[in-house]
Amino acid sequence: MELIGRINRRKVFYIQVRNNADWIKSLPTRDWIAFTIANKEDEELIPPAVKICLDHHVSYTCSAGELATMTEEYFDEEITWRAVGYEQETGKDFDYDQSPVTTFHQNFGEGFWYASTLANDDNFEIDKVVCIDFTKRKVKRHLSELIDKINNQWLPSDDEIDPARYDH
Repeated sequence: MELIGRINRRKVFYIQVRNNADWIKSLPTRDWIAFTIANKEDEELIPPAVKICLDHHVSYTCSAGELATMTEEYFDEEITWRAVGYEQETGKDFDYDQSPVTTFHQNFGEGFWYASTLANDDNFEIDKVVCIDFTKRKVKRHLSELIDKINNQWLPSDDEIDPARYDH
């Protein structure tokens, strides 16, 4: 996991999953935001990564890329399965207010801006955004550019769809 910048009090980290077999070991253990980027060719990587993020107590997920909607659905489904398991195991109702919030974004810049500036949990301070890049073409350069723009008061476009720009 590489620190690629800061936005206000939040540190922004980048992990490229395809080139880093040890990416799991570098994830925070609680109170963090996952900004995921996945495309059609990355679909098989998503389900295990969702479980890993939830095991590491992610607080908020913002999904981008071609599979933004599907990635959010994977997170929501796994949260629900875990809630059902908790209820069956304990006989108590699951408190969904304590589960991670999930979002998806077809506008890449808007999604990253939201993850790095607005995504919040009233129960604790979130000070880390981990950009988890599943793509083959990588988006690290685009993320770095967005960090600079956001730190200079940039706001995302109102375009419904604004795709990521890839490093190669």
